[in-house]
Parts: sequence; structure tokens; C-alpha cells
Amino acid sequence: MNDPHRVKLVLFSDTFPYGTGESFLADEIPFLAEAFHRITIFPLYQPDGGKRKLPPNVDVATPLLPFDHKDKKGFVKYGLWCKAPIFFATGEFFRALFGWSRKAGPLKRLRIFFNYFLMLRAILGRKKLMEEIVRECSFADKIYFYWGDKSVMIAPWLRKRLKPNVEFMPTFLARFHGSDLYEEAKGFLPFRKMILSDIDYAAPVSYDGMKYLQNRYRHIPPTVKVWHLGSAHHDENFKNLLSDDNSDTAFNIVGCSNLIPLKRVELTLSALQLLQKDAQAMEMVRARGFDKIVYTHFGGGQLLASLSKKAEEISSDSLHISFKGTTPHKDVLDHYSKNGADLFILVSSSEGIPVSIMEAMSYGIPVIATNVGGVKELFRNGPVGYIIDADLNAEDLKKQIVEYILLSKEIHSQMKKNCYINWKEKWDAQTNYKAFAEELLGI
Repeated sequence: MNDPHRVKLVLFSDTFPYGTGESFLADEIPFLAEAFHRITIFPLYQPDGGKRKLPPNVDVATPLLPFDHKDKKGFVKYGLWCKAPIFFATGEFFRALFGWSRKAGPLKRLRIFFNYFLMLRAILGRKKLMEEIVRECSFADKIYFYWGDKSVMIAPWLRKRLKPNVEFMPTFLARFHGSDLYEEAKGFLPFRKMILSDIDYAAPVSYDGMKYLQNRYRHIPPTVKVWHLGSAHHDENFKNLLSDDNSDTAFNIVGCSNLIPLKRVELTLSALQLLQKDAQAMEMVRARGFDKIVYTHFGGGQLLASLSKKAEEISSDSLHISFKGTTPHKDVLDHYSKNGADLFILVSSSEGIPVSIMEAMSYGIPVIATNVGGVKELFRNGPVGYIIDADLNAEDLKKQIVEYILLSKEIHSQMKKNCYINWKEKWDAQTNYKAFAEELLGI
């Protein structure tokens, strides 16, 4: 194994350590910092918000883009009017134009193509930035792209620029999660052959993701190996929430996700609305000992205003809905620790392997989730909730919620304990990230 006192890692993130996103990378970075002598991070862009505290051997370099990655004016200014290459993208242009997708027609595919194309040109066209990247990577042993799209598109050019400057080429590794892996999530992901041909090691976060890579693409890296994510350790104070003595008369449901169409949070609201209107079901819920249902959702996004408005319209004495908006990661975990919850719901149409579910389970919160991506891999050790078909409707989800509520107090208690045991054995960041850091150091 390499000597960690001499080994340097260059990490490409989306926004980390700026803003509040990529909380799971924030959990991983201490283990990487322990394994490597030096780490340099290149964020894709710098969002509004502060900079998170980093270990002393971790530096932050210039963001790859001087604008938000969704800023169309930035793409035109930096990606269109620059001297970066053009004709390398001809094949991808025609794949976008004439390809086929259930979720994206030609116009949407072309829009996605041009977003990625101009993003890549905006990076390659910044001469001083590319010189900085090459300089940092020339002293690196490992180059780690945290996502399987966006920043990793520079890999072919970076490898070419490094070749005359290094005696041994660094190892290029990329993680693959959900929307950066499954083309169905967006409808189209450009430059897959180019990316997969120029990295040495693919680290999908689920076995489903590994199978997707292997079955969909002819050109894949020499090494493809699953490395699960994890959620961080907590104090033990929350364990009192696993006891059988719970006098709360509200049935508390939580959700945690960005409020974007892919997460389908409106489906949860519709199911709760149907439940509220079902007099017979509500009578059974009350007979079970719950006089109302409370749904609390953490996360912001483009649908926050419309979903909050719907929540106000359908809330009543028996149903209370609260959208907390963008919430610091620590505050979400504090809520779980102090208040607990009876059920966590995530009904996305596409996922990698959601850390939000791991976090809920780590606090003994059973889960209802759709069977997409690697979600089923979270449902392993004993009953921990329900995994349901992705094609469900609001009535289906309502029935599943009612079925869980009506389970006996003893079964609820056992499921909560199963969730914690499942997390501890399979999804603890202390175990998963330490093992991944050691793998990354040694390859």
C-alpha cells in the first residue's frame, strides 16, 4: 500500500465545501483526509452560502465555473465565446438528435446536450484554470471525481495534458450515484463513452448501479466496484425513542429531499389528502391511538412554493403538513434525534441509493420507499418498512401508509429496532467511508 505521508488526492465535487449540498461528501472527507497526506478540492461552482470547516490538510482550489451551473447566460458568455475544442462533440450531438428516450424527446435531449457541451467548453476555455488543475494533478496519485457527470468530462483533456508532466499517470476514479448514472432520470446523459473510456475505476454506490453500467455501455473502466455510501455516527440519546412507551397521539411522518419533480413529493401530499377524506380509514387510525397525522418535510427546491400552498389547502385538525425548506443537515439530524418519527416516506421516480433513508433508519425510523435504483439494497436486515412499486398512484400510497399505521405497537417498536440494526451493520459511515478511503489509497 502507498505511504499516506506522500500521497496526494485531487477531488472534484459539485459545490463542496461551499453551501449546504453534498452532505454525504462532508461525512466522507474526514476519512479521506486521514488516509491522504494532502487533498485539493476543485468544486464545479461556488453557490451562495458559507464554506464548511475542513481538515487542516485539505485545500480548496478555484471553482471550475465562475457561475452557477444552471446559469444560461454564463454558458453563453464562457462556453460559447471561447477557444475550447468543438468538433469532439459531433457524435454526441447526433446521438442527442436521433436517439430515443421514454422521458425526453429530441428538443429536451438537445437542450441537455448543449448544457453539458457548453459547460465543458466553459471549463476547457479557462486557460489559467486548466493550468492550475494540471499543476495540482501533476503532484497527485489519485484523481477522484465525486460524480459521474459534469466535472468528470474533463478527464480526457486532463489525461492528455498530464502525460508529458508526470512519470506515472495518476489513477482516475469516479463515483456514480443516481442522476449522474441513470439516463432515464434526466432522459439523456451525453459523453458517456468519452467519460467511461477515460477513467480507470468506476465506483457505483449500489449493485443496481454496477449492473446498469455493465449492461448498458460497451466501454466501461477496467475496474467497476460497488462502494456504498453511509451516514455519520450519532450520540446514543435518541435510543429512548425506540422504547415501547410512546404517549404521542400524533402519527409523525417525515420526508427529506429536494423539491423537484423527480422526488414526487406531491404524490405523498395527494395520498395524505385521500387519507384525510377517508372517514373509515381515519376512524381506524384514531382507534389505533393517533388523533392526527403530522407530515414534516425538509428540503427546498423549485416546487417549494406550490407544494407549500397545497399543504395549506389540505391541512386540517386531523392532518398537519409543514415544509421546512432548505435546512442545514445538522438541523435535520437534530430533529430526528430530539423528536423522532414514526415513518419516513420517499417515492422518487429515480434514485441512486438515498443517504436520506440511511439517516432515517439510523434514528430508528421505518421507511416507505419506491423500488428504484439501489433502494432495495437498503431493505435487508429484517422488516424495516415497505418497498413499493415505482408506478404507484396516490391511492396505492395511501393504502400503504394506513397499513403501516394499523400495525400493532409491538411491530412498530420491532421495526424501529430493526432499522437501527440495519444501519449499524450496513450503512454506518464510520465503516463504509473508512474502507473506501483505504481502497482509494491502495489502488
